Amino acid sequence: MKDQQPVSLKVTVVIVTYNRAEMLKEALESLTTQSRLPDEVLVVDNNSSDRTKAVAESFKGRLNMSYVFEPVQGTSTARNTGIKHAQGDIIAYLDDDCIAEKDWLHYIEIPFLKDPAIGMVGGQIADCRVKGTLVEDYCIASSLLNLKYVPKEEES
Repeated sequence: MKDQQPVSLKVTVVIVTYNRAEMLKEALESLTTQSRLPDEVLVVDNNSSDRTKAVAESFKGRLNMSYVFEPVQGTSTARNTGIKHAQGDIIAYLDDDCIAEKDWLHYIEIPFLKDPAIGMVGGQIADCRVKGTLVEDYCIASSLLNLKYVPKEEES
């Protein structure tokens, strides 16, 4: 008898940020509309001097949100701080200047559920920060058309 695969895993989204409060707000907003909501969101503030903390904390009622201050600047240090604080089975990184598509976490979780040997997944990044334009519409449509999951062949 095959081992039972989990129905879902706990997903932590880590966002490392430095002085990009307004962009962080848009990134966090995109997480509130995911078809598969994150179980935990960690904002790692990499020594910002702007409104980063206030923006992160404003989402506490909408997301299971934690704010972590990391005074030692550098992306790797801040990402490692995120790993240390994350409680999820899966850690998904979202840059503070990115907007997650609606099914982003859903598609990240699928390979982990299908194959316990999966250790890491990646995906396409589309540059669509031109709000309300044909460029944005094209990027979104193009990204959605390119989303696919190719399962490994079932063993008999």
